[in-house]
Amino acid sequence: MNAPTNISCPCIPEKSLPQGDAIPDSLALSAPVLMQQGWLDAPQADFLAAEIRVGWTPSHLVVLAEIQDRDIFTQATGPNERTWELGDVFEMFLKPEDRSDYVELHVTPPNFRLQLQIESPGKPATKLNDGVFSSRVKIDTANQKWTVYAEVPASLVSGREHIEAGESWLFSFSRYDASRDGRPPILSSTSPHQAINFHRIHEWGKITFFS
Repeated sequence: MNAPTNISCPCIPEKSLPQGDAIPDSLALSAPVLMQQGWLDAPQADFLAAEIRVGWTPSHLVVLAEIQDRDIFTQATGPNERTWELGDVFEMFLKPEDRSDYVELHVTPPNFRLQLQIESPGKPATKLNDGVFSSRVKIDTANQKWTVYAEVPASLVSGREHIEAGESWLFSFSRYDASRDGRPPILSSTSPHQAINFHRIHEWGKITFFS
């Protein structure tokens, strides 16, 4: 079993963040974290890579995910749908070390979002209003990839308005790579899950924020 991934998350000057609908080609983020299929002895033949980098400002976690995908699609038509049943989706799980509750945030290729707050694993999820975090998506069919840029408020995750240097959150980034031909989606995660259950918090990684 691989050990959970720990990320040293760099602070980003807010003036460096992309404006409007822009998605950055380069930003001073962490080293990339890669998706895997820890519950399998070897990845599935159709498994494709995804790389995720993170950074932070005093008020937000910044996430940039580059997702390889041969068939970019979803049947989602609006916010807060059951995105994992409808096609491709990128998922973010975030939890402060000092709280039992956590958030599960989804982004689809058309940039429809699902926002959930969960008291603890196995408890019913509460849907949050669309827009509690912001996201942008760039689809590049020529190069068979889509890119997600997200800014997640500290208040949404920790209940505090600001992130402090030295603070840590638990995290996991996951993915459903679906195909429009109806084949079962290919699942992957940055966490070394030993079973297909993205809510196995003890296998999540840790983000530590440094200045």
